[in-house]
Amino acid sequence: MSDNIIVTPNYQWSNEHNNLHKQVLRRYQIDNGTDPIWKDGLDGIMEMIKQVKAGKERLRSYGGKWSLSDVAICNDSIHDSKPLKFFASIGEGSIVGKPLFPDDPKPYNKRLFFFQSGAQIMQINNALEKRGFCLPTTGASNGQTIAGAVSTGTHGAAFTVGAMQDYVRALHIVTDEDEHYFIQPKSNPVINKNFSNIFGAKLKNDDDLFYSALVSFGSFGVIHGLIIETVSLYMLEAYCKRVDYNDAETLFPALAAFDHSKTDNLKDFQAQFGLPKNADPYHIRVIINPYESKDNAFLEVMYKRKYSKPKLSPLPDGSGRRVGDDILSVIGGIALATGDLVPSVVSMFFGEVAEEYDKYIQTPRNIFGDSTIQKPKDGGASTELGVPIDRAQAAIRLVMQKAVQANFLGVIGVRFVKPSKATLAFTRFAPITCTIELPGLNSGSTQAFYRSVFGAMDAAAIPFTLHWGQEGDYSRERLDKMYGASVNAWQKQRTRLLPESLQRYMFTNDFTKRCGLNEPAPLQGGDVIA
Repeated sequence: MSDNIIVTPNYQWSNEHNNLHKQVLRRYQIDNGTDPIWKDGLDGIMEMIKQVKAGKERLRSYGGKWSLSDVAICNDSIHDSKPLKFFASIGEGSIVGKPLFPDDPKPYNKRLFFFQSGAQIMQINNALEKRGFCLPTTGASNGQTIAGAVSTGTHGAAFTVGAMQDYVRALHIVTDEDEHYFIQPKSNPVINKNFSNIFGAKLKNDDDLFYSALVSFGSFGVIHGLIIETVSLYMLEAYCKRVDYNDAETLFPALAAFDHSKTDNLKDFQAQFGLPKNADPYHIRVIINPYESKDNAFLEVMYKRKYSKPKLSPLPDGSGRRVGDDILSVIGGIALATGDLVPSVVSMFFGEVAEEYDKYIQTPRNIFGDSTIQKPKDGGASTELGVPIDRAQAAIRLVMQKAVQANFLGVIGVRFVKPSKATLAFTRFAPITCTIELPGLNSGSTQAFYRSVFGAMDAAAIPFTLHWGQEGDYSRERLDKMYGASVNAWQKQRTRLLPESLQRYMFTNDFTKRCGLNEPAPLQGGDVIA
């Protein structure tokens, strides 16, 4: 075993939200070298795969441990990707294709970066801002690694941009002890062989393969790195108002008629709440307390502005809630309660979920700049549904009703996302996917509430998908209902990339088994016994 590979046997693994715990056979940690920095890390991944394959074991890479589902863990060997933090810009002679953001003022070739899989979003934000760039969007939390966030479909509320996988231009995936590929769409590639040859990787230009691998939660191999298209550094001008949810519902018909070629779709809605109305917002989020009818929603709206350092607001002093905080990061602060106490406890906590503010201006790095989680004793819990925007109003009312019936100890978070091309992206509904997040405390009653929501959505014939990194019903029957023929299309591309059954077995886990995406380990032998 190489010196840059550390193996810890019988490792006890837990996720950040404290709802998952697993004893595994061994954990691998692989460090980079010095010249070139990335090479020892890449070689270490191939050496790890060789050892795991020889033992006919399963292997899963994990990053920030942010997922509440067991998507990123298995019982055999696990790989902690966080030591792999190298990043670099891409030489102009290696770049082809067209930009995703053609209106950006900075040259396309300057905005492309290669990041190793273990780079965390907060680290990427810091590095890019120093160079005058930033990510087009992120989730509200920023402790995830870039590979983990992309692979599970992490998203924000930038509803004209999409989820995080939607600005990935290429994936560098290791599939065997001596096989690794740069995979990019043939319809709009980003690199030529000059770049892939630096790593000794084969270059695959294939739309179907690329869009299947984008959201594949570790099932296509070990991601060594990603090529990301960034944008020029911008500011967010943020507003948060406490409103009656009944009034905020005027947002839904406006978004259902949203035209991505226009910039004034929401001017009437913005005027209703005294918000700037010269152009559509960049970000909208609604947080709802289902137990109240007045002042029961926070409406958070952010506008994209050209960067100007003198216009930045002072950074928070740490004494209050931070603009852009993820609900899940603070849900641990809710008090444990049962029965008749739940509505009053949730209502008390709701005032701490967000703060009203007016025209707070900062860069995305500082808006979404904290990754601290309050860990409740029995763990946090959350499921997140994606629904078509024209069914969102009915879906949210249904969820509110079920929350009250179930005494759900949590709140409801609503965001809006442009549909993704990724084959199994849960943000798949056009023209906008409405996401409904249900963060709370982990308990049997919370899990029963989630199941009741799924059943009620079925009964109401409201189509929905589920966020791969959160809890939910991931049976094959549910996947077929959510994604239809896309499930088989995804499996077909996985088999193309991983033609050996042992390869496919190696990159499975209990999660994919529940999904009906698993494949058993092959039998040994087969020769004639003399």
